[in-house]
Amino acid sequence: MKIVCPQCNASYSVPENRIPERKASFPCKRCGKKIIFDSRTSKWADRRQGAAAQSGKPEAAQPAPRHDGAVIREFPEVQALSPERFALGQLLPPDKKGRYRTRLNKFKLKLLDGVKSALVRMLEKDEQVLHLAGATAYYPAELFFGNGWLTVLYNRYVLVATTRRLIAINTDYKMRKPTHYFFQFPYNEMKKVSRGFFGGRLILTPKKGKRRIFNGIKAGLSAEIKKYIDTKIDPDTVPVAITATRGNLCPGCFAPLGAKLASCPACGAQFKSPRKAALRSLLLPGLGDVYLGHRFLGSCEMLGSLIVWLVLLSSLFSGDSAALAVVLVFFLFYHGMDGLLTLHMAKKGYSLDTK
Repeated sequence: MKIVCPQCNASYSVPENRIPERKASFPCKRCGKKIIFDSRTSKWADRRQGAAAQSGKPEAAQPAPRHDGAVIREFPEVQALSPERFALGQLLPPDKKGRYRTRLNKFKLKLLDGVKSALVRMLEKDEQVLHLAGATAYYPAELFFGNGWLTVLYNRYVLVATTRRLIAINTDYKMRKPTHYFFQFPYNEMKKVSRGFFGGRLILTPKKGKRRIFNGIKAGLSAEIKKYIDTKIDPDTVPVAITATRGNLCPGCFAPLGAKLASCPACGAQFKSPRKAALRSLLLPGLGDVYLGHRFLGSCEMLGSLIVWLVLLSSLFSGDSAALAVVLVFFLFYHGMDGLLTLHMAKKGYSLDTK
């Protein structure tokens, strides 16, 4: 078995019979960095299966996964979900009294019902869903310079903890269906995860890049996700390469994407342009939001802008000498600010351009 140091690319040969059954590590003789590998991952499992096939001793067949019978009795509507994709025993656990029909579990089922059609398409081979939570993700400046607390309505997400990564799915304000943005955070690229002071947050700190913060999470759900992710991340491991795997996913085919793309390299889907969105809002506040798909909020903003413009223009045509200065200030400040905010919103992720 050949093992390569991710830091200096030094190569080591290890006999097959000396590979441990679980995670192991040893220092690199060249650079001193710790080399960590796990024989339980698909890479080592595939090698062992190949060796078993060559030796003529096939591995014992694994029993097909089955749903927890107690969960199915309480929630018969989830019986159609594949047990290979959804670990219902962990997704819908009982409380301390053994009851499954809890408020948290009912909330999870609501979230799952809203995103499961997209989620099933996103899951990779042998990837299972283990935990769910509802959250919001926005910058404080959006509340003050945008649409106030209405900003929260189009920054709602369903967080899905799978066996490999944390997935964030942007939804409508009722969390009934996916909308624009899709993100992923692989566990092997995370340095740590915390819950904030009151436990209503998930703060994801990567090994490279900026941290991401999700707010407004039920404390019980954030605790479940953090507890699981803590068992999956190894902060001392140096990743071989961190490129575009943390962050944007194509809303068409869910492939990982890099930055500043006009279309998806995998499926060819066209994305909406941040520049076009910003120019539309510069022309008329709210128009760029409508272009991005935030129709309700954009329409409200457009209506308010048109009313203000009617008042300003009527004052200008009535001969008010100060009206021209007010018109210029309104255009430069309000239109300019809305254009910048729309540009910021458009750069959050990729949104499909269906035209």
